[in-house]
Amino acid sequence: MRKYILILVFLSFSAVISLAATDFESANLNYQKGDYKTAIEAYNRILKSGNEAPEVFYNLGNCFYKTNNTPASILNYEKALKLAPRDEDILFNLKLANLKVIDKMQAVDQIFFKRWLESISNFFSLNAAAAFTLIFMWAALIILAFFVISWSTILKKAFFYLGVLLFLSSIAFFMIANSRNTLINASTAGIIFAPAVYVKSEPKEKSTDLFILHEGTKVMILDTVGSWKKIRLMNNNEGWIRAESLEVI
Repeated sequence: MRKYILILVFLSFSAVISLAATDFESANLNYQKGDYKTAIEAYNRILKSGNEAPEVFYNLGNCFYKTNNTPASILNYEKALKLAPRDEDILFNLKLANLKVIDKMQAVDQIFFKRWLESISNFFSLNAAAAFTLIFMWAALIILAFFVISWSTILKKAFFYLGVLLFLSSIAFFMIANSRNTLINASTAGIIFAPAVYVKSEPKEKSTDLFILHEGTKVMILDTVGSWKKIRLMNNNEGWIRAESLEVI
């Protein structure tokens, strides 16, 4: 009975993968023909089936860009970038889409070591960082075994320092993998979808208007109170907007 259940699960999984591949090919074909509406529907079907991939988000972003839906194109490029942070095509098209955003602001410079850690984290994908974590951990255990069975003092010292280096390397890659996983799963940023929205001083409709934002602007989400979200901009300006004014990345 268990054998038939496993076969059924395998066939179901294969059917889902096959359907996603068919939708992806169909969506790409419609995109090439200029039928962006049909392509968008196909890409969304793939995402709703749970098959999230940077290629799907990237192509979906291209469709929205072609139809002049700037906030939706930026949203999907940002989602693609979370999965493939070093992809040059995604970075270029995101930069191109951001040229259409009305709100231009200068980002506040980060502390140098924070920029350094972030650049290292972005250099590795989640899978690569996880793989290196396991490789260095196993290597450290093997070196530990050699350290235990070695009779030479010189070799023991060499194995000890090498083992410590490998162990520290595994910890470093574990931190990178954890950072990548947090970045992928954390919903801390959003894109403004309202054509124009006033940012308030408090989560109240009658509170003071601080400034105005336009569609396509990326914001960091700091807090949620009822139907309001506290946001921060690249220039560190903060305020509150209605939750329906933005889409979470």
